[in-house]
This record gives sequence, C-alpha cells and structure tokens, in this order.
Amino acid sequence: MSIAHLDDHRPSADGPGAPEDLIAAVRQARTRADAAEADLLRLGLAWAHTHLEDPADDTWHAARSRGAYHDGAPHVEDLTDPGVLEWFGLPRLAWDAPAAFAVANQMTTTAGKAYLRDALTLAHRLPRVHARVLAGQVPVWRARRIAQAVLGKPADVAAYVDLEVAERAHQVGATTLDQVLDEAMLRLYPEQREAEQLEALDHRHATVHEGSLNHTGVAEMTLRADWSDLTDFDRALSLVAAALLRDGCTESFDVRRAMAIGILADPARALALINGDQAPVPTKGIVAYLHLSGDAPLGCDPVATDETGRTWLVDTVREWLARNDRFVTVRPVIDLNDHCDGTRHRPGETDPYVPSPLIAEKVRLRDPTCVFPWCTRPARSCDLDHITPYDHGGPTCECNLAALCRHHHRLKTHAGWTYRPLAPGTYLWHDPHGQSFLTTPQGTTDLTYAADTG
Repeated sequence: MSIAHLDDHRPSADGPGAPEDLIAAVRQARTRADAAEADLLRLGLAWAHTHLEDPADDTWHAARSRGAYHDGAPHVEDLTDPGVLEWFGLPRLAWDAPAAFAVANQMTTTAGKAYLRDALTLAHRLPRVHARVLAGQVPVWRARRIAQAVLGKPADVAAYVDLEVAERAHQVGATTLDQVLDEAMLRLYPEQREAEQLEALDHRHATVHEGSLNHTGVAEMTLRADWSDLTDFDRALSLVAAALLRDGCTESFDVRRAMAIGILADPARALALINGDQAPVPTKGIVAYLHLSGDAPLGCDPVATDETGRTWLVDTVREWLARNDRFVTVRPVIDLNDHCDGTRHRPGETDPYVPSPLIAEKVRLRDPTCVFPWCTRPARSCDLDHITPYDHGGPTCECNLAALCRHHHRLKTHAGWTYRPLAPGTYLWHDPHGQSFLTTPQGTTDLTYAADTG
C-alpha cells in the first residue's frame, strides 16, 4: 500500500490543489507580502519625517569642508561612535522616536531605529532604488541591504551606487554590492580607499559567539589577529595538548587543543601543566543559578535551566562543577516564590535609593531581560528602575524595582511611557500614542486592539 493512498488530503495532479495551483498561490502570497512591506516602508518614512530632532534643520545634507572626503563625510578616524557615522547625510531622528514605531511593528527599539535609518537612506541617498521599491519592483529586504552598504559613505559614492545598481536592484547580491562599492571608492577616492584597506587589516578581535551555544555547553569563538600572535597561540595550544596526553588524557588532538583554551585562561596552572609541576590554586571561578525540578536530584530529570532560560543537561553542569581547574561559589538559594506584594511597607518608611545586593540579585533573577516590550538585553547589563519613582515615595524593594536598559529607562522617565506590575515579572506598558503591551519573562503580547477584538 502506497503512502499516497493513505493520505486522503494529498492533491491530485490535475485537481484544484495541484502543485501548479499551490505554486501560483505561493507566488501571489509573496507578491502581497512584498506589497505590505513596501507599505510599511512608506509608513516608516512618514513616521521618521514627522519625528525629526529639529524639523527646521536642513543642514544635514550639506557638504562640509572638514573631513577626509571632499563632500565633508566624516572619516572613521574622526568618530569613535559608529552610530554617528552611519547617520551621516540623513536627518536626525528625535531620540525617543523609534520606540513607538518599533513596538507597533513587534521589533526591538534597536531594530526599529535601524529600519527608520534605512528608510531615510533609501529616500534621501538612493532615490532610484527607492522609486523601484515603491513601484513594487524591488523587495524591501534587498533595498535595505543596499542602504546599509552606503551608510557613512560620501554622497557621491552613494550616488554612484544608486546609479549602478538601481536597474538590477531586484537581483543584486552581497558579492556584487561589495564589488560596486569597491569600484566607487577606488574611482572616486583612491588614496582614502587604500588607507582604509590598510586600516582594515588591523581590525583584530577575539569574539565568543553566544548564539552558537547549545545544551552541551560547547560554543564557537573566532580570532582575527596578527599572524605571528596567532602562530604563537597555536603553538601554545599544541604544547598544552601534548601535556594533557602525557598526563593520560585520551581525547583526540583537536579536542585536547580545544581543552587547552580553558587551561590557558589560568596562566599559572597552564605553565605548571606544561612543566609537569604541581598545579597551584585555581584562579577561575564559576557562579551559576540553576533551576532543578524535584526529580533532578534523583536522576529522573536530565535537564536544568539557568537564569537566562537556557536549558542545560544536568550531566554537563555536573562535569563543570567536578573540574579541579576552577573554584565553585555556592550562594544561598533565592526563593523567587517568596516575594513582596507591597503590603510590607509602612507609610513614612524610607529605604536607601540603591538596592541591597540580595534585592538586586532577586530582581535580576525574576526579570532575566529588560522588561520593555520586545527588548532582549540581559538584566545584568540593565538599570534597576524604581517603577514608582523614589522621590515620589516608591520603595527600594523587589515589588517596586524592574530591569530596564538605559535607553528604555530614559523613555520611561522622559518620554511619556508608563508601566505597572501586574504580578512578579509581569508588566503592563502604555506608550504616548495609545498602544498597550504585556511583558512577561516569556515575551511580549500586544494588547492595543485586544479590547476591540475580544
């Protein structure tokens, strides 16, 4: 018996659900989605133009005599903030403008600001590409990639790119776009381009890619450094790998080299291992908040969850804690079910403004990220905001504190955004434009039209 015979819903080759009809429906849906994205771009541009920092200022597009380029575009060396560089040649948005647009579009504030920046770039620096987007001939995502390629570039370079790629913008890929940019810079600014190419050689970095981390505890890291430094590091990894083999490690050479990275993080112990000496007291430490089910200590539940919500195998945690190359800090268990509901505070009592370490830790464990709609910044890099302001009698207590990143803290304080707790870790937000959102540790729910559709 064939599988097709078992599937009563499988379309026939010539019926209404035939593959040709489904493909046609897919193409129609794609066309409608592209048109909706173009409409959103129009709305984003309109929002940006009505929320400028100074609507009367028309000097943002004027050429200036200073800078590395003839039209006054700033050089990377002249600016320490890339966020300033990428807004060159664009009207400046009011600082609080992106937030409302972003949450209406279910974006983070950073993503919303980038969207508005790209819309302005298309309208003011790439008019030919922009016209094709509005005509439905170029998908918005392709146009945004072109816009991002000319951020911070001189006006004549942006014009060159616009002229070269406009007619083929619907099919231009990243490689072709890079080639056009290189050609523009080499033709218009050969000396500056050579200097930038030399400067790019010194963009060294060592980056841990947190997004590559999974339940096994294995992640990825990339290095870009001077060749002689990399060869020295490579040799050190091999030395440690050889010492591990000498001391009885049976893992493969590649795995031992990976293990060597952690060993080199404690130089004194690494040197002792290489020389065959007694290992000194470890200097590396580990502090972890793990949430275990009642069955975990009995070996019936194989997973644990950390404060960020990431799931780990209990065996992985056990292996970390059993290692002798780091010390483990054991802290008192913080019971998040034991929380203040606000009734413990008496009128006239005064708390210190800065929360105690215990209160701060409890808030950050309860609120793993900034509690603003769709924000994902980790709570450990956020401010602890007094929901009811401290100078209005708000206590410095877990019941009146929430994690807000600095930008969203400013929005709440200065731009008309308000919020209140409904339960521990659950907040109801309102923006100045009539939007409402519910945020929990699990995410954001848009309540703006809930009353109309409920």
